[in-house]
Amino acid sequence: MSSDRTTLPAVRVGTAFKARLTRYAESQERDVSWVIRKAIEEYLTSHEEASHVQDHDR
Repeated sequence: MSSDRTTLPAVRVGTAFKARLTRYAESQERDVSWVIRKAIEEYLTSHEEASHVQDHDR
């Protein structure tokens, strides 16, 4: 069975931010890694869409 997933380098964050991530993940009944992936995915999607809109306005 092959997987289309891979790993990325570790991300260094402050202890307060780590605690914040952990609290949020627990409130969503998810792992911190899921929260990070979801946040990055949403960020990229919104910025890619904004980039396409800017390209069409030129």
